[in-house]
Amino acid sequence: MFFVGVFGVETKEKKIKELSNFFCKSCNKEETGQLIKNYNYFHFFFLPIFKWNERYFILCNNCCTVYEISREKGKRLENGEDNITYWDLKEIKIYNKRRICKLCNKEIEDGFLYCPYCGNRLE
Repeated sequence: MFFVGVFGVETKEKKIKELSNFFCKSCNKEETGQLIKNYNYFHFFFLPIFKWNERYFILCNNCCTVYEISREKGKRLENGEDNITYWDLKEIKIYNKRRICKLCNKEIEDGFLYCPYCGNRLE
């Protein structure tokens, strides 16, 4: 945030909507996610005057992987005019990917080949 008197420049991240089904590349299946818009804006007395550098992201609700999508595709998704495809997703960051043992249903940290709780081989 940058202020000079009564005007300034800020960056804002805004959750646009919940996506019901998109194919997550990390989970390798259809998941739910969030469409997120990130932009910079100039404001005067805390009223936004103009925006620039709009970027759109999708956050997978299951594995927390962040994907960037094109600005045009993001605008169409925001207006409900389009659907997201596998080829639209550009992987940006994998946060802490959750792994769950299929045998004992316990959450396991990355780096294990076998479940530390039951000994089952992880996929």
